[in-house]
Amino acid sequence: MTFERKPVADDPRLAESASGDNAAVAPSVARTTSSAPAQTKSFARQVLTVSFVLANVLFLALLAAIAIPGKVHPKTSVPFYVAAAIIEALFLWRYLAGGRKRSTCHIAIVVFLLLIVWETVSTDLKLTHPVLIPNPENVFAVFPARWEELLKNVTSSMILLAEGFITSLIAGNIIGLFVGWMPKVREAVYPIAHVLAPVPAIVFAPYLVMLLPSFKAAAVAVIFLGIFWPTLLNTILRVESLDKHILDSARMMGLSTPTMIFQVLLPYLYPTVATGLKTQLPTAMLMLVMAEMYGATSGLGYFVINYTNYANYTNVVAGIIMVGIVVTILDFLVGLLVRKTVKWN
Repeated sequence: MTFERKPVADDPRLAESASGDNAAVAPSVARTTSSAPAQTKSFARQVLTVSFVLANVLFLALLAAIAIPGKVHPKTSVPFYVAAAIIEALFLWRYLAGGRKRSTCHIAIVVFLLLIVWETVSTDLKLTHPVLIPNPENVFAVFPARWEELLKNVTSSMILLAEGFITSLIAGNIIGLFVGWMPKVREAVYPIAHVLAPVPAIVFAPYLVMLLPSFKAAAVAVIFLGIFWPTLLNTILRVESLDKHILDSARMMGLSTPTMIFQVLLPYLYPTVATGLKTQLPTAMLMLVMAEMYGATSGLGYFVINYTNYANYTNVVAGIIMVGIVVTILDFLVGLLVRKTVKWN
């Protein structure tokens, strides 16, 4: 006696089960295949905003403006192309890695617009004075041509900035903590700091250059005076406005003054001190550059004023751009320091 196996198609129950399984699998496959294009469209919608597209269009327009032969023939356009490419690369990196912020696109739009107007007006149309407003091609050509001189001046400025800024910052905060913690001392020092803090330290530069033995000492003193008094005043006010519960608890524990300063007040006020660097550092850089214009032999301020005296405004504009680059890098480093160290703020 032999048994024959029926095919699935001949058995109505098996056929119904198989068709049910296929029906259950089919929608899941369809959902899987359709989710990928949906995610791609969503990502493209988030990235390709109007501001992002406009910034890249302006970048291409800048390249076209550089390529157009104008009435003025610059020495070379390669450094300008390289500068435009670096700006575009920084913009894309900042936009994609920084959460696709709209403000990043707005900054790029403004920068590209300024460069396009500068290139069009000075080179393509020749509507500006060729000496007072040099061509951007010649300005950006200064960087590869005089990179050793620029590097030397940047190094000199950074050494003076570090000496004056770090010492004034440490002294202003530490002394401010002690003064703010001791009421009798605060009553004597606060009025003096309140008067001297608003005085621009640059007004002391000519006198300090004549008084001190070297210009470097005078520049450090200018930065110190410009940062120390505002820092001292702000620290006194911060300590004075400290939560009374913290102060009462510390007094009840019988903490000594050094312990209170370095283990209670300093950690408590550190977030505001760190975030304040974003305004104090550019201020110190401004005072340094202005101080370097009084008889210095090196530094970014000297680079600008030296070529101004020779009416070489191509190098002057390049020096101004270099100052902006240095300030931007310092601001980025300060922001990185704040993000890494002030995680509880």
